[in-house]
Amino acid sequence: MIELKPCPFCGSEVKKITGAFKGTQMFVCHKCGADVCFYGAEREPKATEAWNRRAKDAVH
Repeated sequence: MIELKPCPFCGSEVKKITGAFKGTQMFVCHKCGADVCFYGAEREPKATEAWNRRAKDAVH
């Protein structure tokens, strides 16, 4: 299992929730209220990979 990076907005722990709509993976921060789903990466393993990607990791 891949560990989830913390919320990029507040730094708190996030939870991965499987949504009712076709098993879409949602990432929810219960501290700041952020919730994220990635279009084109709704299911695993792409969903967690998308969550853990950060702008500083991107190649320019």
